[in-house]
Amino acid sequence: METRPPDGPAFNRADYYRTALKQLGIQTYERRTIIDISTESTWEQKKERGSSVRGKAAQFNDSAELRHVYEDAIAQRGVRTVLLDEAQHLLKVSSSTRLIDQLDWLKSMTNTTGVLHVLIGTYELLALRNLSGQTARPGLEIHFPRYQFQHEPDQHDFQGALLTLLRQVPLEVDEKALLQQWPYFYERSIGCVGVLKDWLVRAVAATLTDRQSIVTFARLQEYALPEAQCESMAMEAASGEQELHYTASRRQHLWSLLGMSAATERKEEPEAVTQAITAEVEKEESSPQKKTTRRGEQSPRRVPVGPTLAAEEKPEKCSFSGAVVELSPVHLAQAALSKLQCPECGAIWTARIRGETVSFPPHSPPTKRRAQAVPRWIRQGATWTPYSKSV
Repeated sequence: METRPPDGPAFNRADYYRTALKQLGIQTYERRTIIDISTESTWEQKKERGSSVRGKAAQFNDSAELRHVYEDAIAQRGVRTVLLDEAQHLLKVSSSTRLIDQLDWLKSMTNTTGVLHVLIGTYELLALRNLSGQTARPGLEIHFPRYQFQHEPDQHDFQGALLTLLRQVPLEVDEKALLQQWPYFYERSIGCVGVLKDWLVRAVAATLTDRQSIVTFARLQEYALPEAQCESMAMEAASGEQELHYTASRRQHLWSLLGMSAATERKEEPEAVTQAITAEVEKEESSPQKKTTRRGEQSPRRVPVGPTLAAEEKPEKCSFSGAVVELSPVHLAQAALSKLQCPECGAIWTARIRGETVSFPPHSPPTKRRAQAVPRWIRQGATWTPYSKSV
């Protein structure tokens, strides 16, 4: 089912349960009340107390009750998978609700019902993957990428997709002539088949309305998306793709966290590492045991052995440090934008200008991935474009 956006500032779980129950064919449910006959005025007290519940308390109680009904309905219907389209609407939370609470809620629903939950949405869902290692661990990311113009196999695949869609048009189409214009179709669809399909549907509908029998290239140009809209879509897609790309510099940071960087730099063979550990263990076993320590003295403890990353050791430089950028000082001045985002590690630095050459300054990969709202230049393939939205 489609995850509907909230009417208010936060995602409404009670509305989610109602929509799911209706899709399962359940319009009503039975509510039972057990009353202790030995308690005086029980019904009056409950009725009076129930009538005074207003606002958030009432919404919370309704949501909890609907959740139990929803979980029972899933078990009775034998549901195995719940597909949530437009799942990025789950990220719309109020100021008092943490984003990780939504992830905990989905995890609890999966554990309670035993039903797989699949979230389908935009790159905004990437905000869920790094909230908590414990909650994100059971998840699996599946990326459906767009066709990349710089990859020759993707060019052939895009042309094949275009030809397949053109053959579904119920009107006369010059397939050969239109296929020669495939770069234009790629430009106005940014390599996404869904955008291309909607574009062709609009053009075909307009042709049928005008009672014409031929879909021309001029008609398709008339219903193509504006360049400004395509540019905005391409920037968002490139930003999301960069978040998914785990660069070599970020892998170096992972090695340093795991204590692997020093051993990797020396390129020690596994046998040499094993011999060193064996020698250390034999040395510890052959050494005489120390006497029992007195009160106040430090208790025996295990001392880490092997290479460790010293605190004073400088972090490694990103592989993109000092790289020449395909921009000129004129471009920076015209756009009034001097910040660059590293395509390898995502760090944002001010461009270094030497004469007519623009380069990225030497830098270390950031230790944490944070959303940046700084206007900057980002690289899309081999082209640098200005970008003003947050990653």
